[in-house]
Amino acid sequence: MEIIKDKIYDVYYSDKNTLFQRKVRERTHWMCRNVTGNNVLDIGCSQGITAILLGREGKNVLGIDISESAIQDAKKNLELEEEETHNCITFEKANFMLKEFEQQYSTIILGEVLEHINDIQSFFSKASSLLEENGNIIVTTPFGINDFIDHKRTFYLNDFINLQNKDMSIMDVRFFGKWIGVVYKKNENEPTAIDEDLLVELEKAFYNVERDLLNSQKKLTNQISGLKEEKKIIEEKKKIIEEEKKIIEEEKQAINDKIIGEFEISDQSYKQKYTDEKVEKVKLQKTILDQYKREERLLKENEVLMEKVNKLENRYYNLKNSKLGKLTTKYWKLRNKRRN
Repeated sequence: MEIIKDKIYDVYYSDKNTLFQRKVRERTHWMCRNVTGNNVLDIGCSQGITAILLGREGKNVLGIDISESAIQDAKKNLELEEEETHNCITFEKANFMLKEFEQQYSTIILGEVLEHINDIQSFFSKASSLLEENGNIIVTTPFGINDFIDHKRTFYLNDFINLQNKDMSIMDVRFFGKWIGVVYKKNENEPTAIDEDLLVELEKAFYNVERDLLNSQKKLTNQISGLKEEKKIIEEKKKIIEEEKKIIEEEKQAINDKIIGEFEISDQSYKQKYTDEKVEKVKLQKTILDQYKREERLLKENEVLMEKVNKLENRYYNLKNSKLGKLTTKYWKLRNKRRN
């Protein structure tokens, strides 16, 4: 089943009060009103809303669905009901075409089921075979084009008329916007044809569908117009943002240039300071080197003098120890004594 049908219980009890919700309730209540007898088979029961509503009124309902998750949801929803309602309802995961049934039913409900079936004639024939005499088959389906992925066909009024046979004839047709409801009764009545009254109802249904489409188209046109206006405003804002971004980038570049300039000035200052320090260092090294050279020269001169002194001392020593030297020394000693 489509998502809408799977969540029909939630939609029915929603407090949003949308047009879609009102149509869901209208279809559901219409199906319940057309139930005859006490034994009801709800094929494709989904979350179980129709079965639960009937169970509250004492109807014995078997709800089946091919979806395990749908049956689990239905059972959870049933747990919220009174015990008397529990006793009237059974939910079961089952494939209708493969399941063997042990009884007949006074009413069979096909709520939004047939659009998912390929072999509708076989499906409808089996449902008819399980129906008691004068029992009803209640059908609801989307009416006209519906592009749901799991819909296998589109229904118009003539498709429901063609489902009639010598045992099953249409007793009522109701249009619910984009949905249609049909009640078949099992008896020997003549099949229903399209008469004037039915044609009027069909034309009303088409009118309503077309009106809804035109209203939707108008709404979409207004939305598109609004979106275009918003787009225009956004483009203008985008242009302003781009201009502001450009200004910011220029300011950023100016700041970067200023920082780089200051850095270069600072860098030049550091370079000059470094150069001056290098010059001073070189000067100091030159002064030290000159001083070292002077001291080295003085040392060499001192060595030369010392060498001369040593030579003179040696000559003096040699002269003193010679005969002449010794006589000279005695002479000066005697002379000095006479002076004293």
